[in-house]
Amino acid sequence: MSEAKKKFSPSLLSLKSIITWIGMGLLRIISLLPYNILMIFGNSLGLLIHKLSPNRKEISAININRCLQMEGDELNQFVKLNFKAVGRGVFEMAIGWWASDEKIKNIKTRLINSHLIENQAEGVLLLIKHSTHLELDLRLLSQFFNLTGMYKSQSNAVLNYLMIKARNNYIEESLTNKEGLKAARLIKSEKIFLYAADQDYGQSVSEMVPFFGHQAATVTFPALFCKKNTKIVFADVSNVQGTYEIELKELHSSHNRYEFLKGMNDLYQEFILKEPEGYLWMHRRFKSGLHENIYPKWSSRDKKREKRRLKR
Repeated sequence: MSEAKKKFSPSLLSLKSIITWIGMGLLRIISLLPYNILMIFGNSLGLLIHKLSPNRKEISAININRCLQMEGDELNQFVKLNFKAVGRGVFEMAIGWWASDEKIKNIKTRLINSHLIENQAEGVLLLIKHSTHLELDLRLLSQFFNLTGMYKSQSNAVLNYLMIKARNNYIEESLTNKEGLKAARLIKSEKIFLYAADQDYGQSVSEMVPFFGHQAATVTFPALFCKKNTKIVFADVSNVQGTYEIELKELHSSHNRYEFLKGMNDLYQEFILKEPEGYLWMHRRFKSGLHENIYPKWSSRDKKREKRRLKR
C-alpha cells in the first residue's frame, strides 16, 4: 500500500506521540478563529521560534546574506520578519488542512495566467516553491485545478499521518519522493503534477547550478520531463498585501539539461523576490558541493537523521 494511502495505525498512539496529538488538537481548535486573529498569533509564535531556535536562525541568516546580500541590522530585522512568516505559516497550514471550503473561498486570492493549464489536453509538471505558507498554497491551488503531487515524508509520524490525511481531501493523488516512475505515469495520463524543486536533495540526484549567484545542488527530476516535451509551468503563490497571488508562468523548453535547470532556478529567484520574507530560508540550500560547511553544526539533528537512515 502506498504511504499516501495508509490508514490510521495503533503505533500513532504511543506515549511519545501524545504531545504531538495534544498540540495538533489545540491547533485545530484555534484554527477556527478568524484569519486576521490567526495571523496576529502567528507573528508572536514566529518571534518565539526565533528566540528558541538558534540553529534555524543562523541557517536563515546565512542563506539570506548569500542570496539577498543583506548584513548587519538589516539582516537581523529581515530574519525576524522571516520568522514571523514562519509563525504565520503554522496557522496557514492549519487553515489549509482543516478549514471549510467556504472559509477557503473567502480568502483573498488572485489567479494570473490561468489559461496556461486550464482545460489542458496534456499532462503538466507544475513547479512550486517552499514558501512559509506552502500547505495553504496547495489548498488554494486545488480550488482551481485538479492536482496530483509529490511530498517528502515527515520524521514525526503523527504529523506525517495528519498531512497525508488532509492533503488526500483536496489532492487527487499524492506520491512519496521515491515514486518518480509513478509521477511520470500520472503526467503521461494528462494529470497536473506538483513538484517543489528548490531544495538541496543531495548531489546524487542533482547538478550544480547557480542559485542567486552561488552554485547549488539543483534536482534534475524536472529536466527529465523537459526532454520529453512535457509542458512545465511554475505556479507561484505569494502573499502580496494580504492577497494570495497565484501566478502561472511557463518554462521555456531546452534539450540542454544545464540550460533548462538554470532557467528554472532563475524563475525560482524571480518568484522568491516577489515575497522574500515568505520563503523558507531555514533549509540548508547550499549544503552540497562545498569544500567547507558554511552552516552551524547541529549534532543532535544529524544523529537523529543518521538513525532514520539506518532503519531504512
